[in-house]
Amino acid sequence: MKRLTALLCAFFLAGSLVFSQSTDDINEPEDTTPSSADFEFNQPGDQYIAIGLMITFPLNFGGSWPLYRNGQLITGGAGSLGYHRFLTSWFAVGADISFGYHPTLGSNIFTYIPLVLNATIQPTFRRFEFPITLGVGAAMENYLNRTYFPGLILQASAGIFYRATASWSFGILDEFMFMPQWYSGEDSKYNDYGIFDSIKLSARYHF
Repeated sequence: MKRLTALLCAFFLAGSLVFSQSTDDINEPEDTTPSSADFEFNQPGDQYIAIGLMITFPLNFGGSWPLYRNGQLITGGAGSLGYHRFLTSWFAVGADISFGYHPTLGSNIFTYIPLVLNATIQPTFRRFEFPITLGVGAAMENYLNRTYFPGLILQASAGIFYRATASWSFGILDEFMFMPQWYSGEDSKYNDYGIFDSIKLSARYHF
């Protein structure tokens, strides 16, 4: 009789432990926190403002207008401000406005103010972002007493950014710019084009 009682007690205790463990499994809340590998900083509708400072190198000097003839332009600089909006997690559209200048060997200044509409494809890896951008727009160009507007401008850039926080990213870009000047009639003798390459340091505020 004592052995039967001890056996029943053992079965009862084992059943209680199993039931208790099952109840804990049911009541334990499911962890729905996304892992860092699955988290995406950019979502459709996200926006950012970009500011940049750049060193600009003239790559060609051709044509008959004195601005480009005989290699008069030397290394210059520019600043830019832009607004962009993501349509998907990896594709954004926006606009950038810049102000740039180039001194000449004759101690004159060539200035330009381009407004460019652009589209950006941005692959990402963890906190690193790799924007590739193409843009087209118009520029006001001035040299001595000659102003050219509107001048066509084509841009292409690629770079790498580090997403320091959810709101800020910092990076460097290589930016290519093509700026032709086309005239009609007798002034066609002034037709010219400029090709520039820039190294840009940029900060972006995401919101």
